Amino acid sequence: MSQLPDKTGPFQLTRRRVLGSGAAAVTLLVHELALAMRPATPPLRGARPPQPGNPTQPFVGNTAPPGAPDWSGGPGKARFRIEGLAKVTGQKIYARDFRASDMPQWPATERMAMILRATDPGRVFSGLDLSALAGADAQPLLVITQTPLGDYTGAQRDLVSLNLTLPFSSAGADGIKQLLVPVGSAPQFFGQPVAILVFADGNAYRRARRALQFQPGVVQTGALPPPPAQPWVMAYSPVNYLTRYDAPGLPPFSQVQAGYASDPYQPDSTSQPVNSTARALRQRIDAALQAPRPTVLQLGGTYSTQVLDPMFMEPEAGLAWLDRSGAGTLHLVLGTQATNGDATDSFTMFSKNSPVQVGTVVLNSCYPGGGFGGRDVSTFASLLTVTAALADGPVRIAQDRYEQFQGGLKQLASTITQRIAVDTKTGKFLAFGSQQVLPSGGQNNYSQFVAMLAAYCGLSGYDIKQAYVDAIAQPSTGVVAGSMRGFGGPQASWAVETLVDEVAVALKRDPIALREANALREGDRTITGAPLEQPMRLHEICRRSREHALWRNREAVKRRKAREGIRYGVGFALANQAYGTGKDGVMAEVALAPDGRLTVRSNCVDMGNGSATTLAISTAGWLGHNAHDVVMGDVGSFNALDLNSDYGGSWTDPHWTAAFSMSSSACLTAFHQVHVTEQAARVLFESGLLPAAAALWGVPLAQVQGKTTWDAGRLVAPGLAPLSLAALAARVHRDQLTSGAMVHGLYEGAWVSASYPVQAGALLKLPIDGLSLRAGGQPNWSFIARQDVVPPRPAASLYGRSLYAPSGVLVAVEIAPRTFEPRVVAVELLVDAGKVLQPDLLLGQAQGGVAMGIGYALLEDLPLEAGGAGDGRWNLDRYHVALSADVPLGRLNITTLGGDDATAKGIAEAVLCPIAPAIGNAIAHATGQRFRSLPITAADIKEALS
Repeated sequence: MSQLPDKTGPFQLTRRRVLGSGAAAVTLLVHELALAMRPATPPLRGARPPQPGNPTQPFVGNTAPPGAPDWSGGPGKARFRIEGLAKVTGQKIYARDFRASDMPQWPATERMAMILRATDPGRVFSGLDLSALAGADAQPLLVITQTPLGDYTGAQRDLVSLNLTLPFSSAGADGIKQLLVPVGSAPQFFGQPVAILVFADGNAYRRARRALQFQPGVVQTGALPPPPAQPWVMAYSPVNYLTRYDAPGLPPFSQVQAGYASDPYQPDSTSQPVNSTARALRQRIDAALQAPRPTVLQLGGTYSTQVLDPMFMEPEAGLAWLDRSGAGTLHLVLGTQATNGDATDSFTMFSKNSPVQVGTVVLNSCYPGGGFGGRDVSTFASLLTVTAALADGPVRIAQDRYEQFQGGLKQLASTITQRIAVDTKTGKFLAFGSQQVLPSGGQNNYSQFVAMLAAYCGLSGYDIKQAYVDAIAQPSTGVVAGSMRGFGGPQASWAVETLVDEVAVALKRDPIALREANALREGDRTITGAPLEQPMRLHEICRRSREHALWRNREAVKRRKAREGIRYGVGFALANQAYGTGKDGVMAEVALAPDGRLTVRSNCVDMGNGSATTLAISTAGWLGHNAHDVVMGDVGSFNALDLNSDYGGSWTDPHWTAAFSMSSSACLTAFHQVHVTEQAARVLFESGLLPAAAALWGVPLAQVQGKTTWDAGRLVAPGLAPLSLAALAARVHRDQLTSGAMVHGLYEGAWVSASYPVQAGALLKLPIDGLSLRAGGQPNWSFIARQDVVPPRPAASLYGRSLYAPSGVLVAVEIAPRTFEPRVVAVELLVDAGKVLQPDLLLGQAQGGVAMGIGYALLEDLPLEAGGAGDGRWNLDRYHVALSADVPLGRLNITTLGGDDATAKGIAEAVLCPIAPAIGNAIAHATGQRFRSLPITAADIKEALS
């Protein structure tokens, strides 16, 4: 999940931005390599975007191979995942499974590249010692560095000579963008790349890796770097200041209503008159938190979480080839969740003044082997791109697990100092203050937005009317951290939910009842002042958890277990996690072939959460059938929407939208991507299938509008013969009616809506902001200008988040008598998932969140800087993730809340956030000792009980 700034950032793809970058003719193509490879023709070149109906379009598709068992379980349901057969039978779907020889039209000869990284950012990089590479068959063909290596006699190239425009993700704390460390400079962080070695083939690469990996002195270092002339400005990491104050006699105050940049510690200015007000109200809050009062409990402390690795199924890998013929076509095969961002960054790196020219980017998007944000604007794609730009043919980079630990994105650690004031008689939370510091590593990722969401989550699910939260992503020399595993929510949840439990113990109150008394309700406001306009189920979650046998019997079971020498405890935690970013641009295409075959196309990727299957079943409501094929990770096709999100644009321009695209995440499918898929299906029905049906029935269109239904896959209307999808499709293409609908949606507090002339003589009002149509038998798309647009409410941009998936969890823990090893023995999870689209997909995602939460609480730990993953010696022998034995699969129950009229919700992070604090609270119940830092280990428990 990513919070995008108002200004179009370098990770957003707009057609105008790509075409206006200085090249005369540019095409950006993105394909999906997933289940089966089809023969492909050479890429298109020129300014025209790729057309899905054009037989000359290169395509390596995500379609099931002929004869595959039917995954569909009837309209709107799936028997198993659409890609399930390919996964369990071992078909190649990950980037590391592909070689240049597998790619149609590529040269068969493939080079291999190795990235050398710094292990000591305290000393300058002075050069390379490759003397361990004995024999000509292990020597690199090419050494790539940022600046020339003065003492190297082999073939070398430097990145400075390429005059690159580097992506924002390569910026260090001082604002300097670097892919590789310049010779004579100190690295920005542990694990920063210093050089790329290109080898003739896999055999030479393997010999070289055996000789160089783990060997000290290969990356040579010199003296300590000189101190900076000026202190670091921390260019990419502003502090997020949130203040909310609501009291009788005063108008409600929310600091972010004046904009994200307001700073209560700075004097007022013309642009920020809110600062003095925020400062004065914070002084009142501090007084409530610190001035002793006989009926007020004041409690607080410092809470911390550790660095985590995403632990993908595969380390990062990819192929790249720069075809220098014509205007230059850069081909990439990559596992990514940031298709738009990686494709755009790869293209825009090469300016018109660069000696390397790229006119076309073809991104073959593979399944990334998991999600969790670990491949969101990773610099791996940029490193692969520059290597291909300098190599003499296709090149492959495939990191092993050691290299992935050393160079892959991590979760931000946190240190959170907070304090709360509570009325001892009523248990009401009166005031709250928090300062969150999240060390983010040496380069920017989405770190500042992770800190922003951590601030939004700073009050968890509680209505505290006088509160402030400050959060900063603090640059460090650690391995780069980013938007993975909860995007700041788990860090904030750990701190708040642990503190609330401490309050309950101090007041001798039931911890769940205390939470229920303070939980947010519909109509309340969040820390940003955002009104909660959806039904809130937090009170119901608390009530049902209090009534559960696991909670009611916890003291009796604790006494029984104690007689066996086992410490036993049950803990609870609540979460009100947001999904979406607050300004979400999403898109989808639904197309109908002449034989009735339906295809859904999306720019998002399936990160293991079942997005492809969910989108495939989303067509059933309007089209009576699940989609037969799903194409994921396609960026280029959506140029046909002809939209831009240029800074300073206006909703009066039908080609403008406030946010065009975003990275895929584990929580965006059910609400956001399903919505645009359903709307595309609706347009296809209203302007294609329904007119075709009227023609086949021989009746006026008005006679059947609003009177048709789907029955057993056939379209029926009163008194008329049922029509099959195949018959309707044939008529659609014969009459050149709409056979494909491509839509764009923008959600910011609500879906932007507009009217579109897609029906004869009438406008159709739709909750979308962009539409293009393709007629049957035609290769080109037609842009449909919107009318009477209803833009977002002005206040919506100030609230940060507006969509929530409340959750709560009961966790039972046992502490072994001699080893003090903590073990989770039962989990009862309740989550407001809204409308459940496919139950087993939701169940699998929830189980994964529980497993991650257990690893977070008890097992996973990665030192941030010295001795951490950046030294290149970390692997699964040192980093312990949750295994099946660590998860109580036999006592893991998941209850979903929602009504028939509910919309689907993104629950990935909602499930994860309460797990770790519930485990910590259970351990406190079992031992009588409170732990404020993660992970909680057997050694920690033994020491506390000694």
